Amino acid sequence: MAAAEQMESDANVSDRSPSKIWLILSVLLCVVGGAAGYFGVSSGLVPFGASETRDRSAAPAPVERPNVAFVDIPTLVITLPPEAQNEHLRFAGQIEVPSKYKSDVEYLMPRIQDMMNGYLRALTVEDIEGPGALFKIRLHMFRRIIMVVGLGKANSLLVTEFILK
Repeated sequence: MAAAEQMESDANVSDRSPSKIWLILSVLLCVVGGAAGYFGVSSGLVPFGASETRDRSAAPAPVERPNVAFVDIPTLVITLPPEAQNEHLRFAGQIEVPSKYKSDVEYLMPRIQDMMNGYLRALTVEDIEGPGALFKIRLHMFRRIIMVVGLGKANSLLVTEFILK
């Protein structure tokens, strides 16, 4: 009886061993195949899509820079109303202009500063400390800059400092 049980357990073990070997081999082959596929695609041995037509020896095209210049706006310090949480607003920025109009905008900088001083002093506490304040102030100031320098002579207002102290 013991011999029969021993033979049956040996048969069960021998039946399970080949299936485990095949499972281990299939997992190993999947890992090796995945690694080979990754290497082939990343090194360019296996081309996909638009990369087939790309010439690898050609240098990338140089990036064309826009023909713009930046005009500095001197730092403005504005005293805030007494009910504000802060005492002062410190503002500095740059105006992005087409290169050919840089000297025109620099010439008009005193008028731009005067306009900005007047606008910033007229703001209420809610305008300065409210949600989205910088975005709104920037839009209004840029619109006023365009009124001073003329349409097409300014592309954007870049705020470099907006500090409430």
